[in-house]
Amino acid sequence: MFSGHRLERDGDGYTLFLYVDMSPVEFSAELGSGDEEISAELLAKIQDYIKTNLKGVKVTAVKLMLGTAVAASVVLGGGTVTQAAAPGTAAVVSEAGVPATHTVQPGDTLWAISKRYGLTVDFIKRINGLTGDTIYPGQKLKLAETVTRYLNHTVQKGDTLWAIAQKYGTTVNALKTLNKLTSDTIYPGQSLKVKEITGVEHIVKAGDTLWAIAKGYGSTVNGIKEANRLAGDTIYPGQKLLVPLSPGGQGPGPVYQWPDVTYVVQPGDTVTSIAKKFNTTPEAILRYNYMSPGEWLDAGDRIAISGYAPRVYTVTPGEAKAPARVGKVVDWVLEGQYILKRGSVFTVVDVNTGLQFKAKMGGGYNHADIEPLTSADTEVMKRIFGSWQWSPRAVVVYINGMNIAASLSGMPHSEDFIANNGVSGHFDLYMLNSTSHSASTSQDYINQHRSMVLKAGGQ
Repeated sequence: MFSGHRLERDGDGYTLFLYVDMSPVEFSAELGSGDEEISAELLAKIQDYIKTNLKGVKVTAVKLMLGTAVAASVVLGGGTVTQAAAPGTAAVVSEAGVPATHTVQPGDTLWAISKRYGLTVDFIKRINGLTGDTIYPGQKLKLAETVTRYLNHTVQKGDTLWAIAQKYGTTVNALKTLNKLTSDTIYPGQSLKVKEITGVEHIVKAGDTLWAIAKGYGSTVNGIKEANRLAGDTIYPGQKLLVPLSPGGQGPGPVYQWPDVTYVVQPGDTVTSIAKKFNTTPEAILRYNYMSPGEWLDAGDRIAISGYAPRVYTVTPGEAKAPARVGKVVDWVLEGQYILKRGSVFTVVDVNTGLQFKAKMGGGYNHADIEPLTSADTEVMKRIFGSWQWSPRAVVVYINGMNIAASLSGMPHSEDFIANNGVSGHFDLYMLNSTSHSASTSQDYINQHRSMVLKAGGQ
């Protein structure tokens, strides 16, 4: 009756989240009708699951999950179970009983992790690209062999490498490297690899949702949809999904401090060159900085090397069903920059008028540089501002089922990255604690944006 589990550390023990593979009606019958929170029969099944699957793990409490909701809870006396082999502590457990990943805890060693999961140290090092035995708390280690697929694009008449790179949020050089091209010449009908996707296979069970699967594996809903060419959120039991072990996915939860080892990006640096400098892997650099393959670094950026960069989670993908005129206030440095990335397409809602248009992020690091997606979107933006002006307006950004408070100025300037959209140049989009790319920008302008962000958040 249990389809999987995850563990959360609680003092010197763990809280066990058990995922129930049955309907709410069936589960209600399983609970029983007595005064006790759960029936003796259900308690016996829980204890049997722990004895069978969690050798050496001290479980102090159990939460029974129907989808993403806690259906029932029970407090145990604690103690270590010593029967059978342990499949581990990952949020979603594979069909074979071995979890996809393990998040390193203080005191963990590769030897201890290998014994817990019935693996070898060499195997863990090989699939994680580790050259030594050093691991860090918060580091996410793969415990299962991964599958690599490619997202492809069929070249259409008029396509260029630059246009394709813009569409998929990558670079011309990355496309040329991935496809072993020696020039910029492409032709209609040619199939190009535009993104490499590495992940594990998940077989959908009754009650699964894309959000729950993504959260369980530390991936993202959009990443799963992209990897499997899903147009909507509908999935069905038995369906096989490639779940990206996404470097751009969420990390181990809120992180408030930089790790011990960090690095300031220099001109010409790449993820690969930095990984070599620190004897680590490109995948680790991407993962610790919530980046996806194909993303590039900006000179001057501070990046994390030995653990996750600071990040919080104020908003959750899928929590909102439609764009709204009030959004959640999100810190750009701690969260916004990891949600809104180069190549992201989203909806902008003007708080005062309710008018909406589509926009795309072309770059930016202290704030987002965006443009209206099409000429029709530019016309809507003109209606909102009346005339092009620097004075910002309160707006809400709707992306991946999240409404985020923001501030948008109405003056096109500098680089233009979308052709034929009726405007030349890009626009400044701020979230909380965004700032200017230039040290000469007036503090008054930055403060105006802050006021508009708070207004968009209903404050």
